[in-house]
Amino acid sequence: MSPFTFNDWTKKDPLPLGAVACYRPGGKFHGALLQDFDVLVFLIFDSPHEDVQTHHRVENGVHYHFLSLQAEELKKWIVTGENRSLVHYFLQGEVVEDVNGQILHLRQQVEHFEQPLQEQRLFFEFSRFLRNYVEAKRHLTEGHEMDAYYSTLKALHHWACIELVQKSVYPEKTIWNQVRAYSAQVYKLYEQLAFSQETLQERVELVLLACEFSVMSKMAVCSELLIRVLRSRRIPWTIEELVRHPDLQYVKKELPMVVRKLVYRSLIKQWPREGKSGPHSEEIRYSVN
Repeated sequence: MSPFTFNDWTKKDPLPLGAVACYRPGGKFHGALLQDFDVLVFLIFDSPHEDVQTHHRVENGVHYHFLSLQAEELKKWIVTGENRSLVHYFLQGEVVEDVNGQILHLRQQVEHFEQPLQEQRLFFEFSRFLRNYVEAKRHLTEGHEMDAYYSTLKALHHWACIELVQKSVYPEKTIWNQVRAYSAQVYKLYEQLAFSQETLQERVELVLLACEFSVMSKMAVCSELLIRVLRSRRIPWTIEELVRHPDLQYVKKELPMVVRKLVYRSLIKQWPREGKSGPHSEEIRYSVN
């Protein structure tokens, strides 16, 4: 199989930042691994680009699967954990072309899990953990044990990611095999939740109790991104302003809940404060010391 070349794309407009090619190992069929194509090629663009585009081509008997996407979209996948298989291929594939070094720089950031990716991923995982933790508590209170179990398992998954991110390890697809080497506590809770002989309700309650004491204690550390944004100006922020902030774009849905939890834990302030707002209604704003 001849290797992919970048020459065919040098006359395209806009010009890609570069390309990463992932080849089918040994010419063997791997099913969904490469969607039964010989070569998966990422074409990375810097300029505003349409949503991820897919192209299929065959040249000299070689079947190509092309994915054209913007660099920012790829960063989103890395921060949010979306499309893990594709991120894996991007990290493991051959860099065919890298016009200004951005592709290699991004791969190095992920490999060593450097800032700002680490900070963004940590806050993302914590916000998703908190949402599923709250949902699990609500389901349990309402007597929906299976829903509580499912939400608890998802919360535990995000806790596992938090443990990995704090150790500068990028969470992979096989998260439980990965976390087993880095956090015996989380892996033991996973086994307890999935395989224990106790009742379903008892298993869920045990893990939620562990979540309350272990993960909530990390709230300030996991929320450093939000706290930094709040400190970036002297004027307190409205929730609408925070939701629109580009550094917080990946946690829009969870942000109001996280903000209220931080207020409850006295990690951030709300203005006007309760009991001091006077006779007229005022929009609530948030700040830190």
